[in-house]
Amino acid sequence: MSGPSTSVDLLVAALKTGAQGQAWLAQLTAADVDQGDLAVTALALGLAPLLHFRLEGWGVKLPDARAQAQLDFARQTEAVRQAARRAQLAEVLNQLPAQPVVLKGAYLAECVYPAPGLRPMNDIDLLFRPEDLPAVASALHGLGYGSKEKSPQLGPGITKHTSTFQQQTGAAATPNPYLSAAGNRMIEPHRSLEESWFGLKCDLTPGMWARSEPIEIAGCPARALAPADALLHLCVHLAFHLIMGSPSFVQLADLAVFTERVPVDWQDFLERARGLRANGYAYAAARLASQSLAAGFPAVVLAALATASPGGVRAVAERLSVADVMRRTQKAPLRTIGQRLRRGVADRAETASWAHSSGEWLKVWWTLFDVRRTDTFQLLCQRPPAA
Repeated sequence: MSGPSTSVDLLVAALKTGAQGQAWLAQLTAADVDQGDLAVTALALGLAPLLHFRLEGWGVKLPDARAQAQLDFARQTEAVRQAARRAQLAEVLNQLPAQPVVLKGAYLAECVYPAPGLRPMNDIDLLFRPEDLPAVASALHGLGYGSKEKSPQLGPGITKHTSTFQQQTGAAATPNPYLSAAGNRMIEPHRSLEESWFGLKCDLTPGMWARSEPIEIAGCPARALAPADALLHLCVHLAFHLIMGSPSFVQLADLAVFTERVPVDWQDFLERARGLRANGYAYAAARLASQSLAAGFPAVVLAALATASPGGVRAVAERLSVADVMRRTQKAPLRTIGQRLRRGVADRAETASWAHSSGEWLKVWWTLFDVRRTDTFQLLCQRPPAA
């Protein structure tokens, strides 16, 4: 019987744009896969609701009734979670002193995905102008949210948001957000759309506010990124998820769904990618989504992104595969200082391979030697002295 990698391959095949039900069922039968493993894999990767929706659209069910029941439950549960998140978002939007741009999952779940309960998420991302953030924090505190702060000078140097807000609930925490029973999600007020990781940076903020569009979401007025900007943001966000080793299959599916359902001015998309120096990241994400899920990036767009990408980044992008996505997101937990140090070197090497210039390459490696800013150094400082 086939193993976990076959389950991933079958899952990806089912979610491809234009996939056909009977052909996929024949592939499922030929693979002799454990359908329970397929369902569990879909759950763990955050894709069970979308797989259920695809099967439902085909008018077919998994031959294994227990595995199908797992998908049924996942879809129903995610629909309940989305309703809870929608109510949470409405409560927040009604109390905010400034109208935000609703980003990524919260926007996609309601405005792009074809049905409720298809797009799991771990948080609600909202973009504000920096000068509005103090008043936003006060409003969230007034709604009963507690906040946590992290300095952008420490760890990987993330600057797009430095605070997270969450209400206290009785739901147990889980290391996998797609398996969490909680409907309430963290609120992350963003000050920018700058992706950053150990010296690597790509700032998409310039021009985004002026180009954003009014929308209604959760019954409230808000704003959304213009289509070309939203797609570029999704591409760069996926690329940085891969660089960071974060779960990435939901973000990959976002690109297939978005390009299937939202008209994009491709010349505008290319001009924005070029103007914001995001060609390499956009190419990596667009190529991976096109090859794995048949996402709707025109060949001429992929060719233009490839030509405009730095040679090293282009080479990295053209090596990416679904197997790489799995490998990058299945790292063993760090239990010793030695493991943390080795991981630190490996992470910098991976990050540096995405550098868009020699100067950026040096900045990435410098973070390894600027030890006082590393998480490992902060952990050592917190340890009690040996007896």
